[in-house]
Amino acid sequence: MGSKQLVKQEIEISPSKKLIVTLSWCKACGICMELCPKEVLGEEEVTKKVILIAPEKCNGCGLCELSCPDYVFTVQELDDVLK
Repeated sequence: MGSKQLVKQEIEISPSKKLIVTLSWCKACGICMELCPKEVLGEEEVTKKVILIAPEKCNGCGLCELSCPDYVFTVQELDDVLK
């Protein structure tokens, strides 16, 4: 039985917030790309899975996290980690 590699990407949104994207969980539904108000997300050319095309634009609104049926996105408050 083969193991699937977990591919994650983390970006700092602000000093107190970061976005964690588990790219390997994406099933290419496109919901997150449609809802992102800042056009941070795009699709990989071949697989059509989500990729970050403009991470510097992310404002941490959380629409991607709330809309993703595959739990690809986590907007994490860094204060929560420090407590």
